[in-house]
Amino acid sequence: MLKITKKEEVNFIESKHLRSFISEKIAGLFEEYNVRNLENIGCFVVLDVTEYSMFDAAEMEFLEVLKLESEAYLHGVKIIDDGYAEDIYLPVEVIKC
Repeated sequence: MLKITKKEEVNFIESKHLRSFISEKIAGLFEEYNVRNLENIGCFVVLDVTEYSMFDAAEMEFLEVLKLESEAYLHGVKIIDDGYAEDIYLPVEVIKC
């Protein structure tokens, strides 16, 4: 599990597509909430495929399958309290029919 609480920690994300996506989200959050750090508004959690048990869909306020190029993630937003949330990403394999 990688918990991103600072903008610089995005560089530890292995996937360049997810790294770029989260970097853009952080920039948008900084602008929208007029902040310069994530400490007060939330964090990003990137799970490994083996950490699926840490992704509890029942706890999510929002849930989607996020497709980035050839990668897919189960993406959920878990509200911790007013004004603080965790964006959680779990890689999934999409089976084409």
